[in-house]
Amino acid sequence: MRNKLNIFSDRCTIPTFAVQYLENPYSDATPAAARRRLKQAFERLPISLVLLGWKLYPALEEAVAEETNRHHARLFRWQPLLTGDGLTDVPLEWRTINPGGNPILGFGGMPEFTFICPNHDSVADYLSKKVEVLASSGLFQGLFLDRIRFPSPSLDPLHNLGCFCEQCTCLAVETGLDLDSVRRDLQSQPAAQIVRSLLGQTSRADSPLDSFLDFRAASITHFIQRLSKQASSHNLSIGLDCFSPTLTRMVGQDLSALNGISDWIKIMSYPRVFGPAGLSFELLALADWLLQNGLEESEALRILTNASRLPIPESAAELGSTGLPSEVIAYEIQRASEFGVTNLLAGIAMVKMRKIHESTTEQIQADLEASRTANGLVISWDLWFTPLDYLDTIRILWS
Repeated sequence: MRNKLNIFSDRCTIPTFAVQYLENPYSDATPAAARRRLKQAFERLPISLVLLGWKLYPALEEAVAEETNRHHARLFRWQPLLTGDGLTDVPLEWRTINPGGNPILGFGGMPEFTFICPNHDSVADYLSKKVEVLASSGLFQGLFLDRIRFPSPSLDPLHNLGCFCEQCTCLAVETGLDLDSVRRDLQSQPAAQIVRSLLGQTSRADSPLDSFLDFRAASITHFIQRLSKQASSHNLSIGLDCFSPTLTRMVGQDLSALNGISDWIKIMSYPRVFGPAGLSFELLALADWLLQNGLEESEALRILTNASRLPIPESAAELGSTGLPSEVIAYEIQRASEFGVTNLLAGIAMVKMRKIHESTTEQIQADLEASRTANGLVISWDLWFTPLDYLDTIRILWS
């Protein structure tokens, strides 16, 4: 069990506020401009954590580090782990493999969503070296680890579920699991049962698929545990970016286990994000897959509603256009608490991205209200683009 970082004050007094900042070195984000923007945020909120992007040049990193330190906050490196990061090409042979023996393509063919297998012999050593470099920089007090999962299978569980590589096959045998039996189970199970297993509605001791989902979660936990110990040896704290609790089993994240090896966990309970990790996006993909497998729309949505225990709209068209209501955030915070997450930050999407996230101000206010049972907030995606008025709203609603 990891000793928790003492950043979480009494929930009845001061919540924890974190900001994800500068995912990319935007052309207008000069060191002076980045410092100024961060100063404006500090003037509005008592920010404890700045989660800084991974593609920035040294002068930009140093400017943010200086402003963060000036306000007695802590700087974390926001670092994708099990995908490409746009800086270093990862070997093709590390990619996750589907049941048919083929590499699983990243969403939209993007390298940053093309996943590598945590069980591959060389992956842990490769990422361990990254931790050493980050620790030696002296800039960071912690690591915010993103994409710590297997690729989501929601678009097509029969072809996007992984990983079935040689390393996974060998490790699975050591636990008594034959991946060929998992393949056969996938082919023989009705689509509805596969979805129920992915969402954790059922877990059958005699099911190879359920055993495989357990195996994947243990693989992610073991991988993060190794990096967490290494980070701790350098006095670096660990924060984790996790899927919304309803979806975590589907991607190999065991929140109960991850809670014990991290200092805090952010959950991505985004009700109206239509991109990877968004609740609406992932559930709509599963609905479409059920429809492709012969289910009527009403039955597909009933299965998803029962399995997720979320208020899913009555039609796929409505789910795809309006997403889910803000109240699902409160449900997911409660679910994370049931999984044993103790230091829980709710991720709130606060920027407009055409066709990805276009919530109104009123909807974002409702999201903030629904998140008040968390220990704090992560202002997600990018403070650089977040309207400063929203920070004032947070201060008012969370005061």
